[in-house]
Order: sequence, then structure tokens, then C-alpha cells
Amino acid sequence: MAELVLNYLPQGGVAADLGCGAGRFCKVLLNKASKVYCVDINDYAINMAKENIKDERAIFLNEDASSTSIPNSSVDLVIMVNAFHDMENKNKVALEVSRILKPGGLVLIIESKPGLASYGPPPWLRMSPDDVIKYFNNPQFKVEGIKDLGDFNAILIKKI
Repeated sequence: MAELVLNYLPQGGVAADLGCGAGRFCKVLLNKASKVYCVDINDYAINMAKENIKDERAIFLNEDASSTSIPNSSVDLVIMVNAFHDMENKNKVALEVSRILKPGGLVLIIESKPGLASYGPPPWLRMSPDDVIKYFNNPQFKVEGIKDLGDFNAILIKKI
């Protein structure tokens, strides 16, 4: 999954991990990024990310993904790894992603596949690719592809 995430980030690009949790993927993004916004609404999670990542290129924001302080059109890649299903106002999150992405920027949403599993989110929260895509179904976005990652689906969407 880490390799997949890095495939979509240009060397020296700017990334945002919305719903970053303890920062696992923020750390991955720092392998190529000049700056990574690590965003989580949960105080405990963002503090864990700060503990795990000691890099001046990481900017920690204890904010809701639907309303961040990230500057307009400043991000090359937005990722949400097993986080979008938990976001309260998914329509506003999609609008926020559109606001912060540069034209041609990408959003990569990775979600656990629907169905029963012994780990991950409960079945009623899991989202199929179609469930995710409907929130980005507007002229500002184009679905670039859906990748099967075994227990997960990766949905790649481009800002036009």
C-alpha cells in the first residue's frame, strides 16, 4: 500500500493525509514530499502522529477534514486510508479536497472492502468504490481508476 501511495506523489510534491491517525502514511509520504499535512480531528491521534514523526516537513493539523486550514490549490496528492467511511460530512470533505488540490492533483481513497471481516471497520461502515465515487461525482473530478488491493479497494480520482 505504501508503494502505491508513493506512485502518485511527484518527487518534492505536497501531500495531505486526511484522517491520518497515528501518522503511518504521513511517514511514508515524507519519503518523497517537500511537505505533508497530517490532519486528524481526534486529539489523541494527532498527538500520536506528532510523537511518531519528527520531521519539520510534517505539519500537524487537529482539524476536521471537511474544513482545514490548508491553503487553496496547494496539494498534489490527498490520501485517505480507511478514513473516509468515518467522516461525518462526506460531501463537505469532497468539496474541501477540491479546494486544496492543485489542478491535475490526485486523491487516493483506500477503503476496506464491504463484507464481513475479523478486522477493520464494521460491515455497515464499509464503502464500495461506487459508494466513494458518488461523493466526487461532479465536473471538477474524474475517476482515474479502481485498484483491488486484496482486502481493500483503492479509488484514484483526479481534479480537473
